[in-house]
Amino acid sequence: MNWRIAFVALFLVCNSAIRAQEPSPGDTGVQPIAEVPKGYEIGEDTISPDGRFAILYPLQGTEDKNDKYPPNLLVRLKPYSVLATVEKDGLPRNVTTELNAQWNGNSKVAVWEYRRWGIVDLSVYEIENDTVKRVQPVWREALKIFQRDFKGRFLKKYSKEYDSFVIVSEHGDQRGRGDFQFKGRQLILDLSADNKPNLAAGPHWTAELHAIWNLDTAKFDKVSFRPGKIEVNPQL
Repeated sequence: MNWRIAFVALFLVCNSAIRAQEPSPGDTGVQPIAEVPKGYEIGEDTISPDGRFAILYPLQGTEDKNDKYPPNLLVRLKPYSVLATVEKDGLPRNVTTELNAQWNGNSKVAVWEYRRWGIVDLSVYEIENDTVKRVQPVWREALKIFQRDFKGRFLKKYSKEYDSFVIVSEHGDQRGRGDFQFKGRQLILDLSADNKPNLAAGPHWTAELHAIWNLDTAKFDKVSFRPGKIEVNPQL
């Protein structure tokens, strides 16, 4: 009798082990990894609220002979998968140009670059079914509004001036976070532009843009553009 009980118990243990090794109907064969790819680190402050997505940064010292770093990546952490390249010329942590991210829930993330004076790029990535559904070019469209005024009102009069301006953050200590914010299905922008933020001598152009970006249509719903008075800075 005892040998029969032992046989049944052994059969059940073996059968359970075999079933545990069999893939479930929804198993894709992709298994979670414990570490990110070699040469990368996770931006801890870029992880989505549910912990599934994040931005990867190339480690300093991984640049090639032309001082180019591997690209920054938007990834799914578990199971690991690359969703998108967010910066082709990679930006490590703690360099002059910062790459930051801010989530709106778990399906939308604003990714922006911040330099000395303010934001220099901003896009919103939409994630659906663990893939990037759309990249919304918020910055490109905002710059078009500034450029129309800068070229039409300033460069026509001062054609010898440099054809460039910068977005100056009014919230420098927040590294650009105060210049925009998610509000439901909208992205609220409050941007200021300046062609001479260091107050150099010569013609001085400024402008402000207060706008609402619709995250459903990927377009501006409302735009309030406020051109500043063009003045000439004195020689110091």
